[in-house]
Amino acid sequence: MAADAKNSFLPPGRPFWGVVLKTLIAGMCHLEVHKMELLPTAGAGIVYYNHIHWLDPVLICGSMNRYALPLTKIEASKWPFVGWLLKQYQVIFITRGAVDRDALKATWEALEEGQIAVISPEGTRSPTGALQQAKEGLAFIARRVPDAWLIPCAVTGTPEFELSVRGILKRQPIVLTYGEPFRFCWPEGQASREEMRAMTDEAMIRLAALLPPEMQGDYADADAEAGWCSPLADPIC
Repeated sequence: MAADAKNSFLPPGRPFWGVVLKTLIAGMCHLEVHKMELLPTAGAGIVYYNHIHWLDPVLICGSMNRYALPLTKIEASKWPFVGWLLKQYQVIFITRGAVDRDALKATWEALEEGQIAVISPEGTRSPTGALQQAKEGLAFIARRVPDAWLIPCAVTGTPEFELSVRGILKRQPIVLTYGEPFRFCWPEGQASREEMRAMTDEAMIRLAALLPPEMQGDYADADAEAGWCSPLADPIC
């Protein structure tokens, strides 16, 4: 089924900058994307990933076949050239370590319009490359749009990338691997923090299953049968 009108929306400038980003990605690294066909073609959704390099959300959004808004730390807006490019491409800048109401509002508005948000549940890059315990923010954001689907995207290879002439000539192999999409099973009434903690953890276990053992970190050998995540009846909607 083709995407609906809301999902076909692109803000001014995104088509041009999307092509620029795809061109830069093709020139900087050797990117492989596995199982992108699992990404739903319509509806509001959250793509969440393991954060091991600043390039992670760039590669996810640049290779995706749908318009998506990544949440990016506010510090990146001040980086030479990269900050300017992020502003042109349109991202949601977020202040880490605080409740950033403006960023939350922008994310919820995107989801309510049927768009995709790209989120790092860990909140910051892992210093070891292994998964850290995620914050409850993933479930907190999804709660506002309970029909939104979620899909994990495992990233490997970006820590070896170097933004230098040598690194670009090397064309570092990087792999993105998507998992099965699902929806959270919300409890009756208001979800408690403990319930959102359990929901987020179960979602992270699904992400860990896509990563090699040495990158599963806090979610290695964890049990994913808590029942907070329900597979989409028709993933390719």
